[in-house]
Amino acid sequence: MQFTAKNITSSTERQKFRNLVLFLAYLLILPSSFAQNHWQVPSGSELPLGTTALTFSLDGTQIAVAHTGGISLYETHTGKQRILSTATQSVTALAFSPDNRTLASANEDRTVNLWDTRTGEHRIRFTIPMHAVVTLAFSPDGTLLAGGSFKAIHLWHLAGKHARVSTVLHGHRDMVTTLAFSPDAQTLASTSLYGTIRLWNTRTYQLQNVIHAHTDSILTLAFSPDGKILASGGYWNTDAESTIRLWDPYTAELQATFAGHTNAVFDLAFSPDVQGIESITLASASLDNTIRLWNPYTRELQAMFAGDTHPISTLAFLPKPQSPRSIVLASISLENTLLLWDLAAAQTPWDVNSDGVVNISDLTFIASRFGQTSPDVNGDGIVNILDLVAVAAQIR
Repeated sequence: MQFTAKNITSSTERQKFRNLVLFLAYLLILPSSFAQNHWQVPSGSELPLGTTALTFSLDGTQIAVAHTGGISLYETHTGKQRILSTATQSVTALAFSPDNRTLASANEDRTVNLWDTRTGEHRIRFTIPMHAVVTLAFSPDGTLLAGGSFKAIHLWHLAGKHARVSTVLHGHRDMVTTLAFSPDAQTLASTSLYGTIRLWNTRTYQLQNVIHAHTDSILTLAFSPDGKILASGGYWNTDAESTIRLWDPYTAELQATFAGHTNAVFDLAFSPDVQGIESITLASASLDNTIRLWNPYTRELQAMFAGDTHPISTLAFLPKPQSPRSIVLASISLENTLLLWDLAAAQTPWDVNSDGVVNISDLTFIASRFGQTSPDVNGDGIVNILDLVAVAAQIR
């Protein structure tokens, strides 16, 4: 499956870092690998140029696409397209509610709109006083909508067709780039461009904790399905670039650090709990053109994908149609291509020559590349004897 898109330029704050990348993509073609799962593209059509935001519903049955002509919804199983809005004001963020019945859209004119995805009806409009919202997130119970803007997080309490502004949270000193609710909806995690994570109590609206997580920007956050792990991805920095760090969201203690990516970590996604918590996978996407799959509980690198020749900016786990306990991983690259990955086909990190088996040929492959940056199996930034040791331990 592939998506392509045109790059976007704007004078607003969303030009910064992750937002510049994530407001991309318009749908073009759907190759056979995706069609075999009964997903279809809009028949005989292409989305218009000027796409500014794209998001999947949590169940994978819908795609919302914002473009210069408005907002369109696509049913992924049938390819049916429906126009939700024809407004031409540029959309800066989209988010589906947990039940997929509401779509929130934020505009650069400082408005946030709620749409009924079944009828297409426009339900509610909020206006933000100062700066446009550039990131949106619904709480898992659907009762709160959070929007991040410059130095502020806006919270709206949702009840049926009515909504009210609950409060505005202050504390960040720059653009709020990422928002993530805990699975129990009681904690909201937020980041900006200065390497800190702020944890907010969604009942009292009080700041619970501040984590000085990375020495540079944090562009992605993700809670594990059981809520016991908060993962953060670091942009480039001086001491441990491109790291992924796992935190205890209750104590703010560092649980683990994953190294291996050789460039900025742009997105993180936990797989849904479809087969028990022990099977949960953390996927990480990077500008180093790879996706890495980690076990957040054993702290091991499980596998990786390196088939996309372009840096990868965003990830999403999607359930397969007609098989809700099976999932695929979707990725969007900086070249605006969206691919679906079969998790069973992931390359083991020790099979460096990709011949399907870990053997002496992999040792030879590594030895011939001493001093280079790839294949850096142990993630220390250089190919050396330590990588030989790591691979040799996997030969059976």
